[in-house]
Amino acid sequence: MKKFFLTSVVYFLFIVVRAATPSLEIYQDPQAQAYYQKKSGFFRLSSPDKIPENLKWVTDPQQPIFADPQAKRGGVLNYFINSTPPVLRRVGPNSNNSFRGIAYDGNDFSLVTLHPNSLKPIPCLAQSWAISEDGLTVYFKLNPRAKFTDGQPVSADDYLYTFYFYQSPWINAPWYNDFYTKEFAGITKYDDHTIAIHLPAKKPDPLNILGSISPTPRQFYKNFGPDYCKVYGERFQPTTGAYTIPDEDFVRGQRVTLRRIPQWWGDNERYTAHRYNVDAIEFKVIREMDKAHQIFLQGECDLFFMGTPKFWYGANSTEPYQAGFIQKARFFNDVPRPPFGLYINSLKPLLSDLNVRIGLQHATDFQRVIDTFYRGDFERLNQFSQGYGEFTNSSIKARKFSPALAKAAFARAGFTEVGSDGILRKPDGTRLSIRLTMDDSERRKFLPTLIESAKLCGLEYRPEVLEHTTMYRKVMEKNHELCFWAWGATGLQPELWQSHHGDNAVEKTVDGLIVPKRQTNNITGTNIPELSEVIDRFRASTDKSEMIQLSFKAQQLIHDDASFIPAFCVPSYRLAYWNWLKWPAHFDVRTSDDPLSTGLFWLEPTEKSRIQTLLKRPQWFQSQLFQRIRIPPTTHIYDQWRTE
Repeated sequence: MKKFFLTSVVYFLFIVVRAATPSLEIYQDPQAQAYYQKKSGFFRLSSPDKIPENLKWVTDPQQPIFADPQAKRGGVLNYFINSTPPVLRRVGPNSNNSFRGIAYDGNDFSLVTLHPNSLKPIPCLAQSWAISEDGLTVYFKLNPRAKFTDGQPVSADDYLYTFYFYQSPWINAPWYNDFYTKEFAGITKYDDHTIAIHLPAKKPDPLNILGSISPTPRQFYKNFGPDYCKVYGERFQPTTGAYTIPDEDFVRGQRVTLRRIPQWWGDNERYTAHRYNVDAIEFKVIREMDKAHQIFLQGECDLFFMGTPKFWYGANSTEPYQAGFIQKARFFNDVPRPPFGLYINSLKPLLSDLNVRIGLQHATDFQRVIDTFYRGDFERLNQFSQGYGEFTNSSIKARKFSPALAKAAFARAGFTEVGSDGILRKPDGTRLSIRLTMDDSERRKFLPTLIESAKLCGLEYRPEVLEHTTMYRKVMEKNHELCFWAWGATGLQPELWQSHHGDNAVEKTVDGLIVPKRQTNNITGTNIPELSEVIDRFRASTDKSEMIQLSFKAQQLIHDDASFIPAFCVPSYRLAYWNWLKWPAHFDVRTSDDPLSTGLFWLEPTEKSRIQTLLKRPQWFQSQLFQRIRIPPTTHIYDQWRTE
């Protein structure tokens, strides 16, 4: 009897402990297991005793801390977005939208990353790493404390699943299929917390490539299959970041809210402690920037990005700024510049003519936009791949606005006559008229400048202003002629396969027809065999000097093709914020273009309560007491990382 009682207690305790501690064997997808066996040369299972003994393991290199230990936890940050993202899933059609950076790119971690100031490797999900003698393999020991936002621990199986997931045709994402198949030679699991990832050929910086991999939560994808895009369309994929998006917090047309994990694994790690301090970030859907600005001035938004001069300079005369309740900051960063500009769909009949595209380059006066709309605060972007240091071909310059050069190019394309409306046309009556698509953001207000300048060159731009999500879908379906756009720019080297390789331009239908390939980032329809070959050679190269030469050649070919009209670049970001939002003394880090992603800020609830009380008494601004105690209006300039 006693023996049975003791055994029952032990068994009961075992069940309780097991329930309280998630097992590493969370879920093993039988389809994934079959895939691993089918591709056993890529997915390799080994044991710890097979790890080479002569490896030189690197742990924390003790780079400087960049978060503020005085940061306080708690509160809700109120901000806005112009539209609800078309989908919430991580990859697949329409997923590469602007909100993806908030939900995933800035809310997940890789094995190893670069310190945001020193650019030296620092640990993330791997607590140590070692590079093989031949440079083809990097070994990683995973941080056993790391967890996904759903509470499940991160293990080696989640990295195997990453390759299974991104190689699958079910995700309908050609770039990921290509990258995770061609850029890696395989992955080896030694135990639950030790893996190795292999390159097919030696690269100048194997750690930067192999350390960039993030785990994929296999337990979340129990229903992964051919209908992935539909089943997971509006579901947030768990990440290793500090925030999750519960189903009830994705309210289309109203708001999207990120909620912090109560006991996040990163709170006690060197480079993530004292970051991501607010309990939630609520993004209200506010379509008009003017309305969002007014809501900010009322204290209902905590910060407001002021890229447009109207807001940046206009804030100086507002009462909250004059009272010292709102401050402004301009932070100069050191990052690749997003390629803002006009993307020409060269698969459209009229735009397939190189002379027409060159004419468009000279007929589009972005310098005038910079000088007038942006008051000279911005700089002219010269080419698609700007800001990549030694990998950027600085000899390439944007073509200047010139009616004479524009008309000469259009004449070579056959537009030799002028209509009564001043627009060029061919002898057969074809007018030089092109639809220019833009979203309904504040930028739409410089459209008249482009239209007016183009008309001086005999070109008609027909404006089409669409809601952001609607425009995104149209462009990804390749239904545009000319659109104002920008891709995010990251990494240490240009990544041109997705935007300019022929594989992403066209495809053949079952009937043998050649049609635009939809849902790829090649929105210019660029399909130049020589350029595709250079891009392939760049990706396969093992020599840094050769990679630089190939990068230069690719950039020159893109410039010569004239399917991208560079607009402008911004060497900094500008914002205004209420005094209850606090920042470190250095404000942000070198490689940041969005302080929301670095998560260094925090809220002071006492200060917020005090200011909001005073805002309810507008007569206080005219009182003598206010005049004596008010804080002078302040604009902070942080230029410690300025490069331009």
